[in-house]
Amino acid sequence: MKTYYSIVSIATKPQLNEKFNIGLLCVTPEQTFFHFSDAKFRIISKLLSTQGSKLALSALRGIDEKINPAILQASDMFQDGKLAMVSEPYLGYLSRYNNNLVQFSEPVTIDLKIDVDVFQTLFKKYIFAEESFQKIIKAKAPKFERVRKSFKESAQQYANIDFKVSNSIIKDLVAPVTVDVFGKNGEIVTGQSINFSKKASLLQRDIYSYMYLVEVMDKKAKSYVLGEEPSKKEELNHALWKNLHESKHIEFIPLDEYERIIAYMKKKGVEPVEV
Repeated sequence: MKTYYSIVSIATKPQLNEKFNIGLLCVTPEQTFFHFSDAKFRIISKLLSTQGSKLALSALRGIDEKINPAILQASDMFQDGKLAMVSEPYLGYLSRYNNNLVQFSEPVTIDLKIDVDVFQTLFKKYIFAEESFQKIIKAKAPKFERVRKSFKESAQQYANIDFKVSNSIIKDLVAPVTVDVFGKNGEIVTGQSINFSKKASLLQRDIYSYMYLVEVMDKKAKSYVLGEEPSKKEELNHALWKNLHESKHIEFIPLDEYERIIAYMKKKGVEPVEV
């Protein structure tokens, strides 16, 4: 998976295409980095109205708080060379809210392993050479990814992890499906964590793939979906969540309650399948 960066800028005069770089967003397959310069913002804000300055600062803080937890990996963040998340409901709202004051550049691919030091070097090169990083910038691991990782680690003694289920395991399966957890002891037990806040088209792909597996398995199989209710403002995402939440074919488990799945596997003596 590639690593991308996108420059965040403030448009002081959108009609004249006048804008100034203020922040840097870097997305790797494992983690996300975001930072904007307070010092440079104080300079740029003098070119904005009082209201414009407040809106821009609010938007930057919103990006820091909202975008990072929503990002899973570069494939979800960027599609066809464009910043796919810009079309997401939150960023659409954010753009309207701040009158397009805060903008993202098209993503650029870089062949670098990003850590805090590399990120700070890129920031000083592209955003503000005199930036003083008073505190270490920590990569913000999204809650979904943290829980998913813990779920798989906890389930590893009872089931196969990141397991590609093929027709050698389930004979009626036409195409293989990869799931977070797959175990068996008399009955099959599967678990799949799904991020309901991702782009709707990608969310549909994930749901259809897992539900296809559920439908071709023996009816005695136990199937779980681990996830979190998305915002009702994301209408399609919320509708997909609701449909899955009410499905009779799977048991929906909130992210913070994944131990319920572990407890079930332990109780039933579920074990990894031999491959």
